[in-house]
Amino acid sequence: GHPQSKMMITTMVAMLGAATAMKPWMNTADDPITRAKALVAMMNTSEKLALFHGSCSGYTGNVCGNDRLGIPQFKYNDGPQGFRGAAGTSTSWPAALTVSTAWNVSLSNEWGIAMGKEFYDKGANVQLGPGACVARVPKNGRNFEYVSGEDPFFGYHMTAAVVSGIQSQGVIANVKHFVNNNQETNRGAVSENVDERTEFEIYYPPFEGAVKAGLGSIMCSYNKICYDCDATTVGNWSCENSHTLQTDFKERIGFAGFVMSDWGATHSASIMQGLDQEMPGGKYMGAPLAAMVASGEVPMSKVDDSAVRILWPFFEVGLMDNPNPATNSNSNNVTSVAHNELARRISAESTVLLQNNNSLLPISASVKNILLVGTEAAAPIVHGGGSGQVYPDYVVSPLNGIRDYLGISPTPAPPNNCSDGHYEVGIDYYNTDDQTSGPATSVAECCTMCAARSDCNAFSFNSGTCWMKKDAKGRKTNPGVTSGICHTTPSPPAPACNANKVCVNYVDGTDAAAVATASKAADIVLVFVATTSHEGSDRSDLTLGSQDAMVASLAAVAGSKTAVVVVTPGAVLTPWREQVAAVLTPMMPGQEYGNAITDVLFGKVNPSGKLLVTFPKVDNEMQMTQAQWPGINNSLIAVYSEKLNVGYRWYASNPSVKPAFPFGHGLSFTTFAYSALKVSGRSISFTVENSGGVAGAEVPQAYIEFPASAEEPPKQLKGFSKVMLAAGESTTVTFELDDRSFSIWDVSTHAWTVVPGSFGVHIGSSSDDIRLTGSVSP
Repeated sequence: GHPQSKMMITTMVAMLGAATAMKPWMNTADDPITRAKALVAMMNTSEKLALFHGSCSGYTGNVCGNDRLGIPQFKYNDGPQGFRGAAGTSTSWPAALTVSTAWNVSLSNEWGIAMGKEFYDKGANVQLGPGACVARVPKNGRNFEYVSGEDPFFGYHMTAAVVSGIQSQGVIANVKHFVNNNQETNRGAVSENVDERTEFEIYYPPFEGAVKAGLGSIMCSYNKICYDCDATTVGNWSCENSHTLQTDFKERIGFAGFVMSDWGATHSASIMQGLDQEMPGGKYMGAPLAAMVASGEVPMSKVDDSAVRILWPFFEVGLMDNPNPATNSNSNNVTSVAHNELARRISAESTVLLQNNNSLLPISASVKNILLVGTEAAAPIVHGGGSGQVYPDYVVSPLNGIRDYLGISPTPAPPNNCSDGHYEVGIDYYNTDDQTSGPATSVAECCTMCAARSDCNAFSFNSGTCWMKKDAKGRKTNPGVTSGICHTTPSPPAPACNANKVCVNYVDGTDAAAVATASKAADIVLVFVATTSHEGSDRSDLTLGSQDAMVASLAAVAGSKTAVVVVTPGAVLTPWREQVAAVLTPMMPGQEYGNAITDVLFGKVNPSGKLLVTFPKVDNEMQMTQAQWPGINNSLIAVYSEKLNVGYRWYASNPSVKPAFPFGHGLSFTTFAYSALKVSGRSISFTVENSGGVAGAEVPQAYIEFPASAEEPPKQLKGFSKVMLAAGESTTVTFELDDRSFSIWDVSTHAWTVVPGSFGVHIGSSSDDIRLTGSVSP
């Protein structure tokens, strides 16, 4: 050997040992909690208190770092569905609910990994997402942001998958909104009055799944929560609710990370109630909290607990050992061909084939004349609005996706006034008509963002924020604002054909006579319709507005050769479904919409998505009272009197009411046969065969029926698995049940308790399409 080399190595090891002795929290042999405690032990009181509120700028929110101790800036950024920043610099993925609609745990994990990488490459240390709330109210304006759909078991597993993916990239996940953030109507004041058992069985599990996956942080919500209250009592704010935050989540569920407030959702220095950090500033958790600590009202043990909770995730995901490099900044363009391709794959796999009479789809090779109807074919809505929106570099329209697939040149870009700069300087369109907002660096970028949204016709640019609106009402003078009108009506391209004389025609659907004429010459008619929603308000109804009449009018003349594609943020009504051959929904499909829906329509991808929210036949099919939603006394108190009967559970408890399309429903271009159910102990197995002519994926679902004594809804999802099968291939699917599968939350012991007796087993292709039945005992 080389004595000099050995001496150098010995010296380096000694230096590292000395460094670790000086900074014991940097000893990588210790576990993250031990290291966080060691770091907090070296902090003075002011350094600890600095962790408890927002301070530095540069991202959606931030907390300044500590150079003395090597703590990086926190750098929080929206949102739950991708990095919200300068338009075109990050991937506009399908919405969270859409990704989950694939029912593919590994795909959701892959999405989490991709999002985490983009946040990391943008320099963010914390992603403000994913969203995990269970869909209680079909009209909730934010249902599209949440991965759970109507089911807590599903949410448990999907939230865990996404969190694991994000945090594998050195980014801390922040699951939101804890808890009962189930409506946007009066969200800043409404008291959600819910009982303990319902909270643990329906609304906590998605957050609990995230905890089991090593979650670093949660965001408490704007609403109030009243626990086991009557219908007239108003509860405590979510961010100062000791029952939900401290007792339930930190103590009973065992959450080790920190609780951050939603922006402006802090109403007091609530550290004793379970809040660890106020965002975006320090109105309550700054000087007021410091005074409470100085007086002894808040003990140092509580300060240390919150500090450890905040710092532990930085060790857990590796940020203390490998800080995000300074070259990763907010301005970086983090899009990539690989992520565009993943966005396309997710959107295609998440598309739900709701109906396909006479196998109209996939489009066969014999089809020569294809008619596209509706402005959504040319200038589509692909995302909801609010803090969860990501402004894309591009959006592929169905019209261009189909033309490209067939080898026909793309349509020209729709004209708007962004290029000729006809702006109103010093004028503010001061209204909130269908308003949404996003960051923009210039008025030109603001106009481009407006042009990309079919629901935006006017905009006002003010200090880095682009306010996008339905109209230009409320004009008023404001020197710092520049506004403009954005015309986005595309010119209908002329019919175009490829070398094989397959032709694509397009009409916008506004002229019924023109649609009827064009449909006569078509071999197949593809109608594109959409509705959207956004943070800040709930949907007024579940209709498609005037588009429903357009579809019905077309169905009357060409229904048997018509397929309707419905973009929607959640549940939607389909009153014309029996007059058309095929219905599909890509939910909220993201930037690759046109390519992904083309892949499905032409059979390049066999659809395998399954609904995560029930599509009813009529508005308020579940007969929710005003007291349930949006609440009594001007939406001040919303009473969860339905208790466990949420979503499909309500339909299972009310079997005389049949929805248009049930939870778990989704067809394929092939068929699947189920057989040979075997129950051995707690193990349930059966055979699934692809009995059709093409390869495809099925999602068998296991629903458990509790003994009547348990007073549970009749069907509860307790197992699902996505299986890909070639034509004629079969496989054995096995679900291993555990104690939790047979348990209810016992409010007397505040614990899960196994229910004795015989449980029904229902294996199906949806919650309503049950193929095999049996029984199982704990």
